[in-house]
Amino acid sequence: MKQQSTPEPVEALPVSSTIDYATIELLLKWKREDATDDPELIRAAEEELEEFKRAMNRNRAEAGELPLFP
Repeated sequence: MKQQSTPEPVEALPVSSTIDYATIELLLKWKREDATDDPELIRAAEEELEEFKRAMNRNRAEAGELPLFP
């Protein structure tokens, strides 16, 4: 059986001291566009999130790993 090698460490990317206001504004714009107070849309989104979590946990359980979402 071939032994796996340990991956080489990766150097961290330099931290930028500048703030990308254009990207922040775009993300805020998308957040405003997607915002809703419709109870049915909120319920559907919450249901979709719960199904996603179940699927992620099921996949991890099948791989013998601990769940991400207890």
